Amino acid sequence: MNRTATSRRRNLGFTLVELCVCVGIGAALLSQAIPSLGKMRQERTLRATSEALASDLRFARSEAARLGESVHFRISRKGAESCYVLHTGAANDCDCAGGQAVCKVPSSNIIKAEWLPAGKQMRLRSNAETLQFQHRQGLVTQTGSIELNLDSGAGIRQVVAITGRVRNCSTGVKLSGMSKCA
Repeated sequence: MNRTATSRRRNLGFTLVELCVCVGIGAALLSQAIPSLGKMRQERTLRATSEALASDLRFARSEAARLGESVHFRISRKGAESCYVLHTGAANDCDCAGGQAVCKVPSSNIIKAEWLPAGKQMRLRSNAETLQFQHRQGLVTQTGSIELNLDSGAGIRQVVAITGRVRNCSTGVKLSGMSKCA
């Protein structure tokens, strides 16, 4: 009986081979998961930036109604490190391309300015440089779409209708929970 108890104590634990096999399997699984996690993080950043953009478009419409004057949504420096500014006054009075939001005319006022995060591999494109939200009906003159794209191909387009309403859809790679753009 004494020999059986001693041999059981020796068999408890892992052998070096078993430990190496487990570490190897874990490393293989982790090497497959890390790129997917990075892609998921980029897509979450894209969604968050896109939602902030849509929120600012809705904000421009509501500010036009609140202030009783037109509010302009102007995009500068398309591509990486681009920015947009919400302002009152004439259509091209204010700009944010120099790293700081400034207006050429003192009667124009900056409501808000935002820059795309530097180094996030994200691009901003638009078919309209300036959208004007009118204060009376809430309409937008020059409707347009603003697109945020990742270098990986995933993208979200914010479409601004003439009524000033904003809707979004995915471009390139289909994102879950979002309809594909036509």
